[in-house]
Amino acid sequence: MAAMPELNSSRQPSAASRRVADFWRWWRGEVSRMLPDRFASLGGGAPLLYIEGDEAVVIDPNAAPGSEERRAGIAGLDDARRKSAVRSLLESAGETRGRARAAVRHDQALVRRVTLPAATEENLSAVLAFEMDRLSPFKADEVYFDHRVVSRDAANGQIVVEMAIARREAIDARVRELRDLGVSVQGVALREDARRASAPFDLLPMEQRGERETPRERLVRNVLIAAVLVLFLATLLFPIWRKREAVVEMLPAVEKARHEAQATDAVVRELERQAADYNYLLARRHAWFPMAAYIEELSRLLPDNTWLQQLDIRTQGKSREVVLTGETASSSKLIELLEQSKMLQNASPRGPTTRGSIAGAERFMIGAELRPRTPPEAQPLAAASRPVAAPTPTTAVPQPATAVLQPVNPGPQRANPAPPPPTPPKSSGFGPFPKQ
Repeated sequence: MAAMPELNSSRQPSAASRRVADFWRWWRGEVSRMLPDRFASLGGGAPLLYIEGDEAVVIDPNAAPGSEERRAGIAGLDDARRKSAVRSLLESAGETRGRARAAVRHDQALVRRVTLPAATEENLSAVLAFEMDRLSPFKADEVYFDHRVVSRDAANGQIVVEMAIARREAIDARVRELRDLGVSVQGVALREDARRASAPFDLLPMEQRGERETPRERLVRNVLIAAVLVLFLATLLFPIWRKREAVVEMLPAVEKARHEAQATDAVVRELERQAADYNYLLARRHAWFPMAAYIEELSRLLPDNTWLQQLDIRTQGKSREVVLTGETASSSKLIELLEQSKMLQNASPRGPTTRGSIAGAERFMIGAELRPRTPPEAQPLAAASRPVAAPTPTTAVPQPATAVLQPVNPGPQRANPAPPPPTPPKSSGFGPFPKQ
């Protein structure tokens, strides 16, 4: 990489571009070393060319180590024949477009290694140009130079930089000499550095290098770049396009399924509405025990020494309650008996307890909430073949019959069977106190 020595030049390459160039040269050199010999010339750099006495000498960087240099005599030839001889010499090295790099010997350049802080690597060219008078016997505006990082010491925060320095007059003279022979000079390299695969020195600034490609090659390159971009975009967009086509093909089936789902949902909602209408009366019917069952439960619980004057069953909001008014021997005992019922709950006095009309009796007013009946388990429509008869209050705790909350064919409801005649109790519980 050739570095411009002027610090105030607006064309000074940035640190990022220098890192990219260094990486490219390293990668190209590594790849070229792995390629077979017959392919190595396809990716190698331009050959090195220099004039030595009456001969033009070419060094092929892709040739095997130890191979001889190609030479051609140009003494006594006119300009046209000299140019033809140099072109033939370059063609023998595999270069058909008249491109070459000027070669200088080590005695014409100063090569040395310096140790610098690792922080200078980001702007290494400017640092070396600024320190040129200290690192060499020349000033920065008198020389061309290039550099490469040899090693890095992360522990000590230092880097070892190898740099090559050559006077401008000598480099410019070499470049003019080759251009007079019709050569497109691509750079200036050291002869001893000719076959270096990675990061060879190049002392010629970038803006002074000859054209690296013909218009046809530039066109081919642009076409290839455009083709790569088109293929890249096609690789990205083709799966999206295929998925879009698949989605478009599925839209009719999805729309059909949506309509069918809406129709099914409408049928389900209508069925639920009809089932709710049908079950409304059944739910009201099975929400509470029949009144006769509550009366029978009270007759069973009340002791023989209790006289009822009034029995009210009324609705309080969403619940129902029964209020008993009468006389008994002990109202607290009566509350305990009511709490033992499985059809009543939360029994409590609803008024003051006073003396009854009979000696030893208490006048009471007790209320208790009616326990709601557990609704029957809902059954599927297909399982409902016939309705179930209403329960009869023949037991202490009537068990609810299985109700069909969602029947299909309810059919006519059969009449309730007549309950068996109750066994006459020892005392009805609603008569006068027994005689003492």
